[in-house]
Amino acid sequence: MRAGFVFAAVCLSVGAMSARAEPAAPPIFLVEDMGNARDQHVSSHLERFAVYSGADRALDEDDIARLRQVDAARQRAAAAMPFFTGDLDADGRMTLDEYKVANLYESRDEAELGMKARFANFDRNGDGIVTLDEALKSPPLPRMPFADGLSNTERVAAQLALDPNKDGKLTEDEFKTLLLSVFAFYDKNGDGALSKAEKAERAATVRHFREEQEKRKKP
Repeated sequence: MRAGFVFAAVCLSVGAMSARAEPAAPPIFLVEDMGNARDQHVSSHLERFAVYSGADRALDEDDIARLRQVDAARQRAAAAMPFFTGDLDADGRMTLDEYKVANLYESRDEAELGMKARFANFDRNGDGIVTLDEALKSPPLPRMPFADGLSNTERVAAQLALDPNKDGKLTEDEFKTLLLSVFAFYDKNGDGALSKAEKAERAATVRHFREEQEKRKKP
């Protein structure tokens, strides 16, 4: 896990609001997809939390390790997918001609990025034929970045890092309390719904975070 980036993602919004005489702004990964109603905000996060935390409804490092295994398996499957969609005659081998036909509908820009180079990424021995074993061992092609810079596993790990009593477990009750405090930060009048002005403040926080992300990308 990119620990440094996770820490930055958790803490950046704090700096965004530090000049105010108010509690620090909540972690950005809990703000970006925050709904406009308190109950919806809490229930949507708790639904996912129940899946990640398992039967005991308490998130810990074992849950994070399991998520990393799932991510790794999905990455391997994604890396091999071009082989399954490109082996047009199902003979267990993919040629460059098959790969080109399978990708006829990609845009001209994508084609100009180098179809041959991408095929070579799979053709490990350079014989012009890709086997399933080669596809599985091929380096993954570049992926689109996540909106907040965090993968699913990194986001869940960042939630665990917010464990209030630092006992190594984030319980469902602890997480619910955190979610309520996140919503309350923007719900100034406490009516359980964000007004136009409150939504604007939340949007400003997200916009500031993304602007800071862009600055960090620049050399």
